[in-house]
Order: sequence, then C-alpha cells, then structure tokens
Amino acid sequence: MKRRHRPLLWLFPIAASLIVFFLVRIFDRRPTGALTAPPQGPSQKTRAADSPEKRGEVPERPALPAPGPQVAIIIDDVGYSLEAVESILAIGRPITVSILPDAARTEEAVRLASGGGLEIMLHLPFESAGEKNGPKIFEGTISGGLSAASVRAAVARGLARVPGAAGVNNHTGSAATEERRLMRPVLEVLKARGLYFIDSRTTRETVAYEEAVKLGVRTASRNVFLDAEPGEANIASRLKELFRLAKQKGTAVGICHPKADSLAALARHIGLAEAYGVKLVYASAIVR
Repeated sequence: MKRRHRPLLWLFPIAASLIVFFLVRIFDRRPTGALTAPPQGPSQKTRAADSPEKRGEVPERPALPAPGPQVAIIIDDVGYSLEAVESILAIGRPITVSILPDAARTEEAVRLASGGGLEIMLHLPFESAGEKNGPKIFEGTISGGLSAASVRAAVARGLARVPGAAGVNNHTGSAATEERRLMRPVLEVLKARGLYFIDSRTTRETVAYEEAVKLGVRTASRNVFLDAEPGEANIASRLKELFRLAKQKGTAVGICHPKADSLAALARHIGLAEAYGVKLVYASAIVR
C-alpha cells in the first residue's frame, strides 16, 4: 500500500510570520524624512488654533515711546520780504512758514523756503470783523458773501499760488471763522487733498477747529501769539509760556510774525526749548 502524505498545513503560520518580518525590516529602512519631517514644536494647525486671533483676543504689540512735549512755531504773513525767509532759515530750527497767496514776493518766498527745507503753509485770508461787508484787502478772501462753490474755488486758487503747502491757517478771519457755512467748504477741500488746518484763533467764537475735527481734517489751534506785544523781553516771556503749555498739554502752537525785531528775538531765545525739555517740530507733526 502507498503511504498517504498529510497536507503541510503547519507551514502556513511560519510562512506568514516570515513575510511580516521582512516587510517590517524593509519599511524600517526608509529615510526618516521621506514623508514627514521630525516635529519642531507645535504644528501649524495647533498654532492657528491657539493664536490670539482664534481666541478672540487682540495680540499684544510693543508700546511706542511717548514723543515728549512738542512745539510748532509758525511764522505768519510771509511773502513780502525774502530777507525774512533768510532770517528764518538762519535760525536753523524746524519752523513752519505760512505764506500769503498774493504778497509781492510770494512765488520767490515759496521757492526759497522750500529749497531751504522749511515746511510751508498757505496763509489764507479770511474776512475779519473790521472789514465785514466792506472792501477786502486781498483777492480771494473767504467772506460771508461767497457761496460754497466760490469758497472752494478761493481755497484752490490760494493753494495754486503756494505750491507744496502742507496745510493752511487763517489770516485774520475774526468774522469768517465764526461761520460754519464758510468753514465747511474750506475744510472739505483740505480733506480731499490730505492737508491740515491750523486755527489761528483770531476770535474766541471761532468754529474752525471744531468743524475740522467733525470732518476728520487733521488740525490744531494756536496757543500763543509770540509777538502780540513787541519787545525782546515780551517775546522771551511768551516763548516760556508756550513751552510750559507744551509740557502740560503735550503739544502747543506758537505764531510769530516776520518783523525783523521779532525774528531776531526769536533767534536769541528759541534755545529755551532745550531748557524746558521741549522738542521743536513742524506743524504737520502735531496736528491730529
């Protein structure tokens, strides 16, 4: 009789084990960075989920250092004398010059001041209480008889006469700056051009600063007329007042005029700024 062979069923478990063993060895030899890089901290997904924005928090930013007290000194009524501009340049400080649109030497004053690195403004004439309903000193004066369109045209004309002006302040204006109807179109032109407005405050009833704030025009107000009373001692006293105000309020604006005596006194006493710990800046640096 022939001997019957039993199926070699016992070999299957051994073969399966060998196959698994070799597969494991093969995959263990793959480069570690082939599919994924080793972890370097929290994953992008984790960081996004944990970020302040995802949690509804405002991310912290480093606080900027406070600039300290700042003063802008503006010289009004520039445009009649180039010697005045040269005297201002000789002071060697960041002084803003406000140039009348129709003075005898407006064009030359603009070139000289700009070429010397000074900031320039348009010193735009506004109607005063004394000339209300009477003859106007300057062409293009902002006055009560003008329509809104005429006011805008007058501002545009003045800016064309003083190219490069960073802003505007009012020349006189004790009547016109009290009227919102007149101030709004003035300020609308400035806003459209990205210019600032300094209220010279020639009347206590002025609404110019208030309207500028409402319309979102960068603005500030005059705090001290430096040469309201002539004489070197008076100007020195007003400079001290201006610097004290800046230390109290953070910023202050002083206005002076281009008279030879006023500029000479300003040059001699402007160094008091350092004694008071005040920084002199252009008007554009303090408007808000």
